[in-house]
Amino acid sequence: MHLSRRDFLKLAGKAGLALPFIAAPGCAPSMAGRFDTDTGLSLGTVAGDATPDGAVIWLRAEPDDSVSVQYGKESTLASFASTTPMRCARERDYTASVPLNGLDPATVYYYRAVVAGKKPGPIARFVTAPAPEDPATVKFCFGGDTREGYKPFTIMDAIRAKRPDFFIHLGDTIYADRGLIASELPEFWAKYRTNRDDAPSRRLFAETSVCVIWDDHEVRDNYQGDHPLAPIGQRAFLDYWPVRRDPAEPQRIYRSVRWGKAVEVFLLDTRQYRDRENGTMLGSRQKEWLLDALARSTATFKVIATSVPFYGGGRDRWEGYPRERSDVMKWIKRNRIKGVLFISADLHYAVVARLPGHLGLREIVTGPLAAQMNVFAIGYGKDVEFYANKTFNYGMITIDPKASPSRMAVEILDEANGSLYRTTIEAV
Repeated sequence: MHLSRRDFLKLAGKAGLALPFIAAPGCAPSMAGRFDTDTGLSLGTVAGDATPDGAVIWLRAEPDDSVSVQYGKESTLASFASTTPMRCARERDYTASVPLNGLDPATVYYYRAVVAGKKPGPIARFVTAPAPEDPATVKFCFGGDTREGYKPFTIMDAIRAKRPDFFIHLGDTIYADRGLIASELPEFWAKYRTNRDDAPSRRLFAETSVCVIWDDHEVRDNYQGDHPLAPIGQRAFLDYWPVRRDPAEPQRIYRSVRWGKAVEVFLLDTRQYRDRENGTMLGSRQKEWLLDALARSTATFKVIATSVPFYGGGRDRWEGYPRERSDVMKWIKRNRIKGVLFISADLHYAVVARLPGHLGLREIVTGPLAAQMNVFAIGYGKDVEFYANKTFNYGMITIDPKASPSRMAVEILDEANGSLYRTTIEAV
């Protein structure tokens, strides 16, 4: 029986085999990221961290050429505004993250990158967030773990078919420590170019915005914050994703995204501040930010996006930092914070679990999007509502804040958009 490369990888994953990187035809790292001769661009564009009045546009353009972003409300960009021309530097692998400001809330915007003297790049789109008190319905998808040996990432087409307002990548956006192992900055860049040179991913990124956090495989498996490669891995991550950055803290990755009255998503950095000796995963500043922001949020639902799960055991997860996990749960209880949900990835299987603390809180763990399944995991326990480790999967949340009572619909779907799990959570 002849097996396709993709089927072979799936079967090998089910057998628990650790496979080396296998490049798909035309997708070897040395070939990924070539500049188009007509446009002078490479690897498409990505919109990220959309707010009511802006977004960040990632692009990659030929060296020594001037590039700008044209944007407007017409799908053909017959009329448009344009950002100030700039040059993409070798120090960032010729990438740039270009902010768009002064946009209107809850509005579809179209954009394209244009290199001076060349044909404009393809038109992409995203939607800005509604104003904080706008009771607009929101739909977003989330998942983690994309390893280059599993290209094409066909699940991205399934996500695109759902037309989410935005997509959250929950980490392990590359596997720097697998296959062709990255140790120098150009090798980390090559990993990102290989993953970005994926047709389903580029189709998804052309139609919505993303919010991205990192986990361990952007550097090394289960690494702590003081790993010598962490600064290099972080630099490559920020070079290749459109993350809205604080000028006062340019290395800060944790942040929140507010989407109308419906939801505020708190995107945590569970890696660079880890200090096992002092029992902290978040570090003091991020922890203080999270607790204060949760208490202040006026959103109906508060979604905490963490690359490693609250649920379950293991030193690399929150259970390895029990005091800090307890502090978060106690804060939610003490301040009577309603509508809290945790989402995460990393386990390479999907699970829905009730969290400790008798608060009725749940965590939705999804994935992998495209990586080896954890076929040896045991998904049974008194706190487990659902478990699946046979297929790639992702999560989708839809919130209608005008409903009475306010509720979110949560669904886990496979790569053919078959429903694996569905529930409704009220903001109580």
